[in-house]
Amino acid sequence: RPATIAELANQAQHNLWDPSKGLKHWLRTAEKARRTAEHFIQQQDYEGAFVEYAKAATIVLEKLPTHREYQTLLNPDQRSNLGMVS
Repeated sequence: RPATIAELANQAQHNLWDPSKGLKHWLRTAEKARRTAEHFIQQQDYEGAFVEYAKAATIVLEKLPTHREYQTLLNPDQRSNLGMVS
């Protein structure tokens, strides 16, 4: 059976966040998750794509704003751009 949305969301959250790692690490991780999701879509692995997009979104929209370096390494325009959907 296909996984439920809740199961996929749980997969996306598993071992997702370590606040001791640098902000740039998390920016790279979010971008890698986005690229991986696009690859999964090309392969028609929609569950895998959902998990990767959920990882990227969680990092960018929920986790990064709580990071200790968020206010110092990113200027206001950069912080605003992270919240925009492209």
